[in-house]
Amino acid sequence: MRFFSQGLPSGKKVISRQGKGEIFRDGDTDTGVMIHEIFQADSIEMIFDNDRIETHKLFYNEPAGNSLFDFSAYQRKGDTYTYTIDAKNYNNATPCDGPCY
Repeated sequence: MRFFSQGLPSGKKVISRQGKGEIFRDGDTDTGVMIHEIFQADSIEMIFDNDRIETHKLFYNEPAGNSLFDFSAYQRKGDTYTYTIDAKNYNNATPCDGPCY
């Protein structure tokens, strides 16, 4: 995952994770996950095997219905909000013309 603000890299440079697991955890919040505040980002690129890329955009709620910035795309259990990266993300990702990274 790579994070951008106004087209420039922001926050953490890259988060890389293989297999299942927690990437980050936000504190207790009444308003839901504010991922743009956590990562200081208005867009996030999710790269799969350096072959496919899915871009999430804050102000455009992209990809529709499954954006990391869309509160309704998270599952809530108590004070924990979970976004699951799955086959839907991979299938929505665009093949790269050469290496994505």
